[in-house]
Amino acid sequence: MIRRFLCLAAGLAALGAGAQTAPAPPSEPLSGVSLGAWRPCFVGVDHALVRCAGPVAMQGQALRIDLRAKGLRFMATPPARHGKKEVLGLRTSSFVARYRMQGAINAAPFGPVVDDEGKDQDVVGLMVSNSRLVSKPEASPALLLTGRNKAVIAEAPFILRGIRNAVAGFGLVLKAGVNVGAGGVRHPRTAAGISPDGRTLYLLALDGRQTGYSLGATTQEVGQWLALLGASEGINLDGGGTTAMVIQGADGKPHLLNRPIHGGVPGAERVSASHLGFRARRLRASSQP
Repeated sequence: MIRRFLCLAAGLAALGAGAQTAPAPPSEPLSGVSLGAWRPCFVGVDHALVRCAGPVAMQGQALRIDLRAKGLRFMATPPARHGKKEVLGLRTSSFVARYRMQGAINAAPFGPVVDDEGKDQDVVGLMVSNSRLVSKPEASPALLLTGRNKAVIAEAPFILRGIRNAVAGFGLVLKAGVNVGAGGVRHPRTAAGISPDGRTLYLLALDGRQTGYSLGATTQEVGQWLALLGASEGINLDGGGTTAMVIQGADGKPHLLNRPIHGGVPGAERVSASHLGFRARRLRASSQP
């Protein structure tokens, strides 16, 4: 069996959240929360800034995706054609550029962490790309997307019939509207949520480990953020130094929306083995965030 190295980016607290079967003890609700106005950036895709002024400073980015929007298509990282492991790592911005995406986030945990693109990496947990199984499922939950853009956050064992793309996470943070995240250490976080009617997919990137700017969030706080956005189901994806959200700018080039912190350096983007990207139609009168 190939030895897997869990990406340290999401931290031990995230691992604990994935094993929960009951709601975590209630914590203080986030205070000083601000959700910026939703601004359209592509057909069916809106962007907003999220902030928490205190007592714990948090800042992040959110995308709201209408799963019924015409022209919307998703793609997870495809398998490597060569190499000893499942994929060849790319930064999220490089993934957007190479595959001509309109946007993407980092997704499933992986290993090992490397500094250079094009290196062999393995995904931890399920990943499906354009109906191809890239990484076999494990006990961790996953976000599943059909070819018709029906989105489901599911726990193992998975039914993969009809699933076109899928990415695993560390654990659930919302289940039927109940926050099942945990407290503990705050980290940068990447997460996804689904609205109660199944029509909207929310993508969230919360920055962290940056004093005076954003300290990160617990998985329970991630659940609070997703619920605030409008989700009733939510999953904590890989985070830490890997957290990244990128969209294609009006100039056609990838632009980082958040401020990642690979290697402890603010603004440094980490090479990731797993991404979830989307293609969407451009607006007639583009209004990029």
